[in-house]
Amino acid sequence: MSYYELAVERIKNIDAKQYIGISNKRYEEVRSRGEYEADARLIAEYYRRVGVYLKFISKEVTSIYVGMDLLLGYKMADNEWDELLVTAPNYKEIDFYLMKLLSMHYLRWCNLLDSGNNIALQFPDIYEPMIKLFEIGGGRISTHHHELVGGFGAFSRSIDAKRGHKKPFDISDSALATIIEEIELAEAYLEEYKGGNLTEKKCIRCGNTLLIHSNITEYSYHWYKIKCESKDCFDNNFS
Repeated sequence: MSYYELAVERIKNIDAKQYIGISNKRYEEVRSRGEYEADARLIAEYYRRVGVYLKFISKEVTSIYVGMDLLLGYKMADNEWDELLVTAPNYKEIDFYLMKLLSMHYLRWCNLLDSGNNIALQFPDIYEPMIKLFEIGGGRISTHHHELVGGFGAFSRSIDAKRGHKKPFDISDSALATIIEEIELAEAYLEEYKGGNLTEKKCIRCGNTLLIHSNITEYSYHWYKIKCESKDCFDNNFS
């Protein structure tokens, strides 16, 4: 199969039902906290890959909306949106604009790969993190003012070439599953702690002890941090 044919198969196999009406739902109705943490990992890796690409083509910044081929001077035809719905009829009822747009850019990029474009061939998997994000449920994501927002927090709507200096994020299925599992463990641990059970839990990553730190702000807002005793390991705030 060509890059484009494989891309079409992936897009057509995305379960559109999970995205219908998603913009009218609260974050917690769509994904768990752990799933949103995994989503954030995928988005961060996409930003990093775009940053590497921007450095390569000597551009400082781009928008989350801009396709990688457009940065090389390629233009979009007037019927691109209509063609997307012909190619992926499962997208017709989806009210998730960014998902549709990035999927369309992904297909265009794969066409460039099939044409043997020298620059594209050096970045064949640049869209992989976002397509994987959509395949696993993607969460409720939108752009508001200058940010890409969701249950994971926010990313800048602009992607800077400096992102390319970061180390690659592990987006393997096992790494994403671990993120979800450790958040679920921490949430359960916190509930037990609040209920008076002080039995310690062990970190999934390294096996050392997870420590719970609590604090009350001046406005009587109680928040908790769950942190692994190992340096640079699990460290997350829970309110």
